[in-house]
Amino acid sequence: MTRAFLCHSSADSKFVLEVAKYLKRCLDDVFCYEEYQRTGSFIEEINRQLVRCEVMVVFVGSKLTKWQISEVNAALNEDQSGRDKHFFVYLLKHDDLPSELTLLSSQPRRSLKQYDSRDALSAAREISDRLGVRFHWDGLPGNAHLFSYEKHIIDHFSKVSRLNETSFRIEPAAAGDEKAKESIDELESIRRKWLGGCPERWPEVVCWAGEDTEPRANRLSQGDIGERRLQDNRVIAAALSTYHACGNGGDPEKRCCMMEQGLCFPEAGPRDSVYFPRPGEALQVAIAVSGGIAPGINAVIDGIVQRHHLYAKTHGYQDSLRVIGLKNGFRAFDAINDSQEALKTVDTSKHANEGGSLLGTSRANELLDTARRRDGLMGIVTKLVDTLGIDILYVIGGDGSMKAAHAIWTVAQEYVAEQEKNGRDVHRLSVVAIPKTMDNDILWVWQAFGFLSAVEKAREIIEHLATEVQANPRLCVAQLFGSDSGFVVSHAVLASRTGHCDLALIPEARFTMEDVALYMMRKMLERRRDIKEIIPRGMIVMAETAIPEDAMDFVDEGRPNYIDIDLSKDEKDAIREFERLREAHERIQGQTSDHLRSAGLKIVSRGLYKILRDERRRQRLLRKMPDELRNAPRPRWKRLRMFTNEPRHVLRAIPPSCTDIIMGNRLGTLAVDNALAGYTDFMMSQWLTEYVLVPLELVTLGRKRIPTHGIFWKSVIAKTGQPAELAPKKRGDGDSG
Repeated sequence: MTRAFLCHSSADSKFVLEVAKYLKRCLDDVFCYEEYQRTGSFIEEINRQLVRCEVMVVFVGSKLTKWQISEVNAALNEDQSGRDKHFFVYLLKHDDLPSELTLLSSQPRRSLKQYDSRDALSAAREISDRLGVRFHWDGLPGNAHLFSYEKHIIDHFSKVSRLNETSFRIEPAAAGDEKAKESIDELESIRRKWLGGCPERWPEVVCWAGEDTEPRANRLSQGDIGERRLQDNRVIAAALSTYHACGNGGDPEKRCCMMEQGLCFPEAGPRDSVYFPRPGEALQVAIAVSGGIAPGINAVIDGIVQRHHLYAKTHGYQDSLRVIGLKNGFRAFDAINDSQEALKTVDTSKHANEGGSLLGTSRANELLDTARRRDGLMGIVTKLVDTLGIDILYVIGGDGSMKAAHAIWTVAQEYVAEQEKNGRDVHRLSVVAIPKTMDNDILWVWQAFGFLSAVEKAREIIEHLATEVQANPRLCVAQLFGSDSGFVVSHAVLASRTGHCDLALIPEARFTMEDVALYMMRKMLERRRDIKEIIPRGMIVMAETAIPEDAMDFVDEGRPNYIDIDLSKDEKDAIREFERLREAHERIQGQTSDHLRSAGLKIVSRGLYKILRDERRRQRLLRKMPDELRNAPRPRWKRLRMFTNEPRHVLRAIPPSCTDIIMGNRLGTLAVDNALAGYTDFMMSQWLTEYVLVPLELVTLGRKRIPTHGIFWKSVIAKTGQPAELAPKKRGDGDSG
């Protein structure tokens, strides 16, 4: 175990927290105490952490506090007691140690004149290197689920902007001082986000235009490609008046000017100048599709290819343009060799309106594994830069692919800088991402191409299944997309005919099988009473990871309420891992595993079937019913039958709609316009009413989910008639966002 204690003044908190963010990726624990956190027991806590730590990093800023001096002395005394403790000293805008810290004069130290984000990264790398600990930094946050809603991100950066005015220095709250306590709560929220990997400032899209070459005029006329966008054209991140200084309503202290704070995106479109190809060089472009298929992928690929050929023809480099496809996504890098058999010359003209992916696709879950990711990323970068000589990589994919794209770009910057330091002249790699998600769970994407087509097909399937359920009475459980969100389920259920779906289960909304059984039993009793249906029937539509909170009752044979539903060992292990993450307030990343998906479906379908068929359990549920149902005629429970349906792959494979084709083509076209102009490390997106460039660093801060307190989810449960809560309310529970 390697634990570090960061000794600093609150005046330098922002920089120190930045260092802590990086160190948390490679050390076991990092302790970083703030002045505003001071309580009656804070001295005991500091002493406890000083005893535990093996590393002390001392930051000497403009102000050296008495607490820093006492912490250093305590650590030195602990070190003299025989413990092997490492010390590092960073002088912030100083050259010499203060006289109070002369005992540290023999320890490694370095002076930082600017101490910005680059210095923070450099300091963390230096500390880990000296400790012999491998440093992991790929641009991705340590906490993969910092945010689940774009408004929460806007609120966070708005708070940061307001607190910048006070330099983040807030005294400990006096008893009864509610305003001070509220400010401290805000500080603590920001601190947790920073330590989890959120950037200090709203990220800007990187643009290389004019850095190492003179800007060259774009020869494509506006008559051919439309009006060019100025570099200063911005689209604000939110349109609500409460987010703006001129807005009506809301707390005046919490309103802001989003333009002044930089909470906006560059508008997408053709530019006045181009950066690629570099003078005297060919242009090599690669396209990768990652994750599952979706209607519209081929339209995106066609948009990229056709736009590149248009630029090449107009600018006279058609003979030196090479656009290649990486067969089966990131898996292509496992097969790339001297014959380049994993590459494909892209001809899109005959496939733009087809479903599927003409390049194939695959998932690379190892790129989501922190322990394995670094080596995999470096292997990808070296093959892109050295083996293939790629200038621009386009990544079409989902949430995990957006993370992979940003990580590839981050590692590529480090690799190119290292090669240049060693005297090698290598190309800088530009990375552009285009969102593709059937789950619609990528942040800063209004609606992904293919999503509404999937919803329309899902609604159609629900209607057909409802016909089956009514004609031949049974209980149906249909499982749709939703590895961490319920957008497909919610939209499809809301669009279906009233009465066809009895219950929608999504990952965001808590439920137990006990409460699901109680609700479905009530629905069946009402049908027996109202429309004289003797044989019980119903329909449940669930997302892939809609896992009940009492799932272990179907896994752990030692539990008093255990129900055997024939789960395999792999399925039980998948549920155990899911529960481990849930207890740690974490969630799965990437796709849902086949074992977790099948286990969830079995628990909801077979579990419900066994509960309703068991006389003892039925009687217990019946006692919770109102009198008019408890005493009414009952369905013939022994005639209850169950079937399941999993139409996920059908939804993926349908042909694209007109909307999918048009949106896909526009995303691909605009991606090229901005990539050739020198923009990189961005995701193309339609946000609100405009197409924009979203910094990938902002996209990787989480995964979009349905706020269960919002109007949309309330509309869904009003449609089904299900209760707002299908699980016992926990102490302190609120609606999740």
